[in-house]
Amino acid sequence: MSNDTSQLQVIDLCFTHIGKSQPTIEGVNLTVEPGEIILIAGATGSGKSTLLNCIAGISPEHIGGKLSGQILYQGVDLKEWTIRQRSQHFCILLQNVETQIFTDRVWEELVFGLENWNIDPAQIIILAGAVLQEFGLDEQRSWLINQLSAGQKQRLLLGCMLATGQPLLLLDEPFGFLDAKGVDLLVEILRSRRSQGQSIILIEHRFDVVREICDRAYRFENGRLSPWDVQKHGQYQANYEMTGILNAGFSMDATPSNRDNPPIVLRSENLSWGGYPAYPDLQITTGEIVLLKGDNGCGKTTLLKLLSGLLKPATGKLEIMGRDVSKRTIVQIAQTVGFVLQNPNHQLFADSVRSEIYQPGVPTDVAEYLLKQLNLSKFDQQHPHSLSQGQKRRLALGAVLARQPQVCLLDEIMVGQDPQSLVLMLNVLQDFTQKGGTLIFTSHDPVVAEVLQARIINIKSQKNGTDG
Repeated sequence: MSNDTSQLQVIDLCFTHIGKSQPTIEGVNLTVEPGEIILIAGATGSGKSTLLNCIAGISPEHIGGKLSGQILYQGVDLKEWTIRQRSQHFCILLQNVETQIFTDRVWEELVFGLENWNIDPAQIIILAGAVLQEFGLDEQRSWLINQLSAGQKQRLLLGCMLATGQPLLLLDEPFGFLDAKGVDLLVEILRSRRSQGQSIILIEHRFDVVREICDRAYRFENGRLSPWDVQKHGQYQANYEMTGILNAGFSMDATPSNRDNPPIVLRSENLSWGGYPAYPDLQITTGEIVLLKGDNGCGKTTLLKLLSGLLKPATGKLEIMGRDVSKRTIVQIAQTVGFVLQNPNHQLFADSVRSEIYQPGVPTDVAEYLLKQLNLSKFDQQHPHSLSQGQKRRLALGAVLARQPQVCLLDEIMVGQDPQSLVLMLNVLQDFTQKGGTLIFTSHDPVVAEVLQARIINIKSQKNGTDG
């Protein structure tokens, strides 16, 4: 029997993806009341995003598959409702923010959705302006969206989603790319929306951030959803200690050989791009682990692109392995430097997980090691784009490390990893550095920097707009 006072009811929900014999999720039951924040936890690939997609109508309307069970919104069965009909009452933020961006500029993106709902133009100006203020994007209102960092794009999309005040919000890892200020801002916004009666279903691995604002929590395991005590398990540090990562898993020797005088592998002087101030000079040695730290939009991603050769510096000098790279091609630089991008969809090209790792020239033992250590062996025949976002990031890391670069650049790839999956990634990176590889990465997760015992280089904010 439905409860008309509930915002949402999910009853015995089961969904099976196309080509699969076993359901991804089954027997799912969930009730959401007005003004509640519900946390959905679980390992990468456990079915969290699938549940939100089913509620929003993306599954099966857009991606196919078999759905059974009921989804009731305020007592009404949604079986015959289209995605458009559902979106009038609830909105969804996907993990991959770039799939939900439709225009070129910040202001245009904000008004685009409002215009599609045929809102009065005068009201659109008021609503869009309020969103810019609420989400700290007023200075960026005229920017091109490709000038924004991933965290700023995430804030922009959240603003677009929340502008019309739908009663139900479906948020898939909304804290993933946010810096500390962005996290605090979003926490307060969610608290405010809850107090206004909006309901929020939230997928998140950063339990330290969300455990104080969640009214209830659930966890997926083996496709089934059950109540979960986030207060008991939600302390982020405790999750890492439970997996042994801080207690036993790591003994980070900065340099495996020549540790008294390790050779310099990367050096930069007065490096700049796009008319912005020069970055701090870098001098990084064999086996070293370096975190580029800074707020959203400070230019961390741009710096990584300069180091990888994807961008050419306007000023300064860059040496890798003692060679000036200014006249070297991207292909030549890539023989030494591997780069794992923020968005794994941009660098997965093979028709199977196995083929991504088993590249020409990659030793079989190296490929097998990476598949096993990153917990991807059981997916080896699947298409890479059938994986969850977290699994895709592990695969992209494996594909880059398979080529055995001497320097590895990582741009926020720890996002979307449950604690156990993150341990797998960090173990592989530990092995890479202990064999003499050099790691330069960005992350807003303070625990990752602590575990890796990274040397921190602070990147000052760029006011005129760049990614980072």
